[in-house]
Amino acid sequence: MEASPPKYTVGRSSADTSTGSAAAGPPAYTFPQTFIVGGKLTKTPFVTPTQLKTHLSLLNAFAELKIRVEALSEKDAASNQLLVDKERRWGYFVGLAVERFEKWVKALQPSNYEKGVATMLPPVDVVMVWHAYLLNPGWYAEDVLRIPALQGLSEAGKAFAVSLDGELSDMIAAPPSQERMDKWLKVTGTPFDPFDSATQLVTKELSCPKCRAVLYAPFKTDEGTGYLQSNFATTCTRSDCSLRITRGTLALGKFAQDLAKTMESVSDTLAGTVHTPMNVSDAERGNTIKTIILSGSMRRPTDTDKKPATDQQYARFLMDKAQWQFDRLRALCAIKMKGQGGRLLGRICSAYTDEKMFSVELVGAVLRQGSFARKMYDLKWTSPGFFDQAEDEVALQHAITRYHAFLDLMTFSPASFFVPTLDIDLAWHTHQLMAQTYSKDTSTYIGRFIDHDDKVEESHLATSFDITCRAWKNRFGVEYTHCGCPLPGDTIGQRLSRLVGLGSNPSYLIPPNRDDLLAATHPSDHNAVFAFHHKLESDAARRRRRQKNYKRAARDAANGVPKRGVVHDPAFLVPVPMYYYNSACGNGLLCCGCRDLWDWWSGLWFRRRLW
Repeated sequence: MEASPPKYTVGRSSADTSTGSAAAGPPAYTFPQTFIVGGKLTKTPFVTPTQLKTHLSLLNAFAELKIRVEALSEKDAASNQLLVDKERRWGYFVGLAVERFEKWVKALQPSNYEKGVATMLPPVDVVMVWHAYLLNPGWYAEDVLRIPALQGLSEAGKAFAVSLDGELSDMIAAPPSQERMDKWLKVTGTPFDPFDSATQLVTKELSCPKCRAVLYAPFKTDEGTGYLQSNFATTCTRSDCSLRITRGTLALGKFAQDLAKTMESVSDTLAGTVHTPMNVSDAERGNTIKTIILSGSMRRPTDTDKKPATDQQYARFLMDKAQWQFDRLRALCAIKMKGQGGRLLGRICSAYTDEKMFSVELVGAVLRQGSFARKMYDLKWTSPGFFDQAEDEVALQHAITRYHAFLDLMTFSPASFFVPTLDIDLAWHTHQLMAQTYSKDTSTYIGRFIDHDDKVEESHLATSFDITCRAWKNRFGVEYTHCGCPLPGDTIGQRLSRLVGLGSNPSYLIPPNRDDLLAATHPSDHNAVFAFHHKLESDAARRRRRQKNYKRAARDAANGVPKRGVVHDPAFLVPVPMYYYNSACGNGLLCCGCRDLWDWWSGLWFRRRLW
């Protein structure tokens, strides 16, 4: 028999001296230490308020770094070898950060982080890239499994996860120690400060996909054809080759080389074929998929002595067969695959966008996550000391509570795509930063690995958000979103206490009945980011959402609803009722003490468990 839904403990604060008094302090809140997710009782919360605070300090550092880069004058940008164009400068700076991240990763040894991150934490721009990589948890988990060069990063990730309990926040706030800067310089050969490093990182060492000659491409050119610019193009310097090299050519070379590897271990599989929601290490599946792709006309050729071609010769054979075009190689791969490859082939090919070892295009990942960081920064959540007081920390406890409910919702609707709100996303992202723990927790309690997709089409995002709102209301009996934007003045805890009201209500987790608490209906603006490759569709969806917001504002004005200090209504601070195991119930059966709560719940919780 499953555990019954017991109660949160809500008492009165020491400031509360008279029942229902307007001058009384906010109700006390006892944060539960266990939750029911997927019908199972967690031992502890998946994330803690301290870890959320540490994550917020990281987001603050990322946001301020971007502000600093964009605020440079044209003269200072030029002196730092950055782009003068402000619109493209940040993307170029992130590209340099990815280069530094790659240098660092290649130099890492598993033993480097046995004593923690105290002297080995990289500069903030590199941490920003690592952070974005971790927030693609499926790819990250598979990469550290498939790619031997990432074993050092995997070990570093364990130390990074431990540092979220507070050490990392202190290190981000303090100037770097001389020992830390010296170790970085020794490991990567670049200055610790990213602006000093930008003056030295001017060329990219590449290997020609055709002849394997080493060449050096500038990171930027006046014509916009540099390696970190959108129109990158260069030519192999060998006269007997002269291959025109673009980002697509580099991606082709990486794909062909992975296809050509002789299958001896999991490191010889293709990206996107080993890690699945139900099996996070399915090497047999990866082997089978690659064998099917390389059957028929894609088989390894033999030389004149009837010996199988080497891996390098085989890769060249595949690129020649594809006429040096990535799309042609993809089409050749699809011939023997079921349904012409379908989504699986699309996932595989999405991991091949350049020559880097990573399966995630990290510049784009950082830029997408930057949107979330800036939202939290603008709402002041990342400000130092914003959650220092106990009453303020309740907001983070609510975010954690809602996150566990969000995971529980996914457990019982495995085919649905649910969209988190900002507060839930903060907790979700924090959980993902502890990569091994995240994989274990989701697999244990939800029954499958839960991936995180930050490249969802805006129209799909909006529709899915509406579905999420309905599913949440059906399952938990409360609204998913209520506007709780931090307004000017007071602490966040005082604003929360006004939002939930005072009095003898047994639980202020139930959303208040307030006409001005409007549901957030624009997830692309608040709850995730959207892809830009269908620009016309995205623009049209954004116009429709903007018109809806205008109509709502006009309705509010007509009804005398005060205009908010923030021009939107994201879902913050109003939680879902969550239930945890009551030991008094023994084996989890519903006890008499839970009857009032059960009546309010109307049996929905139990019925859905039975289904």
